[in-house]
Amino acid sequence: MHQSRRPHAPRFRPIVRDTWLAVAVAVLGDAAPALAQRVDDNAATSAGDAFGQAIGNERVGLYTVDDVRGFNPVDAGNTRINGLYFAPVDKPPNRLIRGSKVRVGISAQGYPFPAPTGIVDYDLSASGQADQVTLGFERAQFGSRVFNLDVLQPLADGLKVYLGGAIRRQNRHEGGDFKAYVVTGGLSWQPYAGASLTGFYGRNRTYDDEAAPSIFPGGDYLPPEIKRRAMIGQSWSKRDSTQELMGALARLPFGKWTFEAGLFRAERRFDANFTDLFLAMRPDGTTANRIMVADANNLDRTVSGEARLTRTFATAALAHRLIVSFRGRKGNRRFGGVQRITLGESSLNFADERPRPVLAFGPDDTDDFGQATLGLGYTVTAPGRFMFDAAISGSRYRKTLTFVSAGLVTSVRDRPVTGSVTGSVNLTRDIAIYGGHVRGFEELAVAPANAANRGAVPPAIRTQQTDLGLRYAVTGALSVVAGVFSITKPYYNLDEEANYRELGSSTNRGVEMSLTGALRPGLTVVLGNVLLDSRISGELVDSGRIGPRPIGSIRRRSIATIDWRLDGGRSPLSLDLAAESFSSRIANVSNGLSAPPRETIDLGARYRFSLAKAKGLLRLQIANVFDDYGWQVAANGAFQYSVGRRFLAEVRFDL
Repeated sequence: MHQSRRPHAPRFRPIVRDTWLAVAVAVLGDAAPALAQRVDDNAATSAGDAFGQAIGNERVGLYTVDDVRGFNPVDAGNTRINGLYFAPVDKPPNRLIRGSKVRVGISAQGYPFPAPTGIVDYDLSASGQADQVTLGFERAQFGSRVFNLDVLQPLADGLKVYLGGAIRRQNRHEGGDFKAYVVTGGLSWQPYAGASLTGFYGRNRTYDDEAAPSIFPGGDYLPPEIKRRAMIGQSWSKRDSTQELMGALARLPFGKWTFEAGLFRAERRFDANFTDLFLAMRPDGTTANRIMVADANNLDRTVSGEARLTRTFATAALAHRLIVSFRGRKGNRRFGGVQRITLGESSLNFADERPRPVLAFGPDDTDDFGQATLGLGYTVTAPGRFMFDAAISGSRYRKTLTFVSAGLVTSVRDRPVTGSVTGSVNLTRDIAIYGGHVRGFEELAVAPANAANRGAVPPAIRTQQTDLGLRYAVTGALSVVAGVFSITKPYYNLDEEANYRELGSSTNRGVEMSLTGALRPGLTVVLGNVLLDSRISGELVDSGRIGPRPIGSIRRRSIATIDWRLDGGRSPLSLDLAAESFSSRIANVSNGLSAPPRETIDLGARYRFSLAKAKGLLRLQIANVFDDYGWQVAANGAFQYSVGRRFLAEVRFDL
């Protein structure tokens, strides 16, 4: 046994303590990202569909980077930076990324090497084209304060520098607060027309972040309604983490050939981590079994990238594209060695503070992995008529898990072959049908904190997806997309002994719909709806030991965003409304408990103005106007209450 000591976190000194004006965040929850966003950026008016897009600190659409068609594409490793493959350890540091796009259905048509869980494509701030000096002051939820700065400026002909940063003191919706800062930078060089070389670095530090309780009901009943913003965690359970992402990208066209490459190094460190488990909760909000899981010295690191050679050529009627790609990743994780601190009898109804224990951690376990993939893709397009895309990839995969305390070493090796066939056909000038079949090879999330084998990493899994849909251009500015899909994967969760393992097979079948665009000048809508049927099959379901639906699954999600800029889009004032509705959510393994349906409405306004030579934006918002109280349920069955009504404001300047 050895004792680990968390380094003392520096005191947070906001450099704008007396000058902050207000904040800006559209509904991203507790730790909403503050990204490189300009005065005129607007996620709603720039959305091409309702399936998920983020620009700066605004998000719109049915899906997020955490949840696409009922699965998590970041955990699966289906992420890209400027279209090139990279293996994440978490979402990229805020400000390093200008925005993101979820690619599913028709937006994945023709996209190189699609994936069954969908792809999250991040847009790198340092590779932007327009010169920028943007200064932002925010007053976020419950009095949180944020200052951010983005600079993208030329140094010489074809050479630009990007610098970005943010300082945040966030008041959490569960009570308590945390501090964070972000530092990012990059250089981008355009040696000749169409070519670019970009290098970047980002660092995100979060500290003094108290762990809120994760609640697990002991039966088929909901937790009692806990008073919002009351800190009922342990004051000493302060988490401290640092994330870094650095890399370089190249795009070099020569004739009909284009060479693209990206190399990325991602790392996340937890100097201190705590999980507050409120197990077997009684109906009155008490438990005889509250456990604090303490952890430290954790590390997650990957080096990944892609080199891609593309050849384009055309005939009188057809355009062809041939891609040869090499993708790879190598990484390691340090985990385990946790200390489980039994707090015993406790209650959610008041702050049940306990003395800080002496922390002593066991030896760390390790996970080493590597994968190399060679892919070949071909696309043929007849403009205005059809598009056909096919790809095939072969991989060599290895993973070695070393459990030191158990003296156990487990190795997995695999050589999967994956591929895709997708296409679309224009039936008329305004109507197109699309579809495809994709086979993938993906990672899974690690075993959660309430698992007996916490931190264990399952082997990679084989997945597949089939989808079919239609797009109808109602007008030149308004389009409808409707489609069906089916995704099949192995299903991992906790068994009766709380071991995280494969329990069967899961299939998510669904119908998704999108109506997006301008109804008239100045009036933009983003409407979306997904109906989802998530099922588990296998021996445990057949024997009645687990229910047929996965924990956390829903039947329906609907969103509506309306942005109205007055005077036909010419007024400095615009008003916006965002509504979101969820069906009930499966909340335990037997399917005997569900979290009730939830609906929220947000109202906002933007006012654009000039101050000297600067363009300015004042954005105000009331989120969750009717203070809806609901429950969020994680995939492991943990309950946390939803964020209440909050007043948000921001002032932003393009200098």
